Amino acid sequence: MPSPSLVTSLRSSDRTPLLFTVNMGLEDVVVDEFRERAAAAGLNVTNTDDAPFGLQSYALVEVDAAPDDALDVARRMRSVHHVLAPLYTFTLPADGEDALQTIHDTVTTLDVEAMETADTFRASSVRQGEHDFTSVDVQTRAGGALDARYDASVDLEDYDVEVRVDVRDDQCLVSVQHTREALSRRQLEGYQPRAALKANVAYALLRLAHLDAPPNTLLDPFCGSSTILLEAADLWADTQCYGSDWNEEAVSGARTNVDLAGLSDRIAIRKGDVWHLDETFADVTADLIVTNPPFGVRMASSMDFYPFYRRVLGQMGAVLRPGGLVVMLVLRQGPFNTVLDESEQFASRHVRAIEIGGLYPYVFVLERL
Repeated sequence: MPSPSLVTSLRSSDRTPLLFTVNMGLEDVVVDEFRERAAAAGLNVTNTDDAPFGLQSYALVEVDAAPDDALDVARRMRSVHHVLAPLYTFTLPADGEDALQTIHDTVTTLDVEAMETADTFRASSVRQGEHDFTSVDVQTRAGGALDARYDASVDLEDYDVEVRVDVRDDQCLVSVQHTREALSRRQLEGYQPRAALKANVAYALLRLAHLDAPPNTLLDPFCGSSTILLEAADLWADTQCYGSDWNEEAVSGARTNVDLAGLSDRIAIRKGDVWHLDETFADVTADLIVTNPPFGVRMASSMDFYPFYRRVLGQMGAVLRPGGLVVMLVLRQGPFNTVLDESEQFASRHVRAIEIGGLYPYVFVLERL
C-alpha cells in the first residue's frame, strides 16, 4: 500500500486564504471583483492567484483579516460558484487504486478544525482529468477517512460541515466549503429555460466590458430569461436596460422575472426578431450590448452561421452608438471571425475562451467604429 503523500498546508495564522470556484476562463474576473469588494470593506488583500496550484476554474485570495470578515465579503461575490477555505494539497500516484488509497490514508492524517465541533458532515468532490476512478469513489474514501478520525456522522443533506476533496490530474486539494447553494444560482425563481445562462457568467460578461463609467443604456437582443439584464440592473443602478426575444414564451417569462425582481421600471422587454433590431428599438440608442446568442449545438450540422452572424452584427451596429461596445458569447469562432474581418462597423478589442457546461465558447468584446 502507498504511504500517505507529502502534504502542503495552505493554512495561515496571520491571514485568511479563500478559494473560489468559477467557470474556466473567468478566474481573473473573480480576482478583480474580490479586490474591489475587499477595498470597499476596508480589507487588505495580500495575495491573489488566478491559477492557484496550477489549477483552472479556481481563484485564490489571501486577506489580512479575520475569517468572518473575509467570508462576509466573499459571500457577496457575484462572479463565483462556491467559496472554500483551502486547507491542504498533495500529489496522487498514477495507479487508480493506489490514488484512492492515498486519498484515504492522507485525509486520515489531516487536521480539519471545522470537523472538531461538527455533529454531521459530508464529503464532496469535483474530479477533472483522466482517472480510473470516479468522483463518488473519492467521496467514499475521503468520507471514510473523516468518519474514522472525527466524532461526526455522515449526513448528505443536513450536514454541519462540507469537506471538499477535489482531484485534478495528479493533484488533490482539500477544502472546507462555506456555501451550501452556489452563489451563481441566485436567479432561480420564475421562468427558467433549460439553457439559461448562469448568473455568475452574465455578471462576468458585464465586467469584461471594462467600462470607465456605467452605461446609460444597455441592450440584450437575445434576452431569454433576462439573466444578463437582471445582473446589469443590480450592478448599475442608473442604467436603463432593454431586452428582446423572438419567442413569445421567453418574452413572457423574462417579463415575469423582471416583475419578480421589482425592476420593471428599469428593464423593458420587447418581442422582436434580431433580424429587425433597428425596427424593434427604433427609439433606442444603446451604449452597451451584452448578449448570449443561440449556440446552435443541436442544429450545428445544418445551420450556416456566416449569414447569421453577419446579420446580427449588422443589426447591432444599427442600434449601437459609435464608440459603444458589444460583449458577446460566440461558439462558432470561424464564421464569426470571417464576418468580423469583413465588417466596417466593428473592431475586436478582446477575445477569450471560457467554459460553460462542457462547451468552450469565446467572449468577444467589440467596439462600434
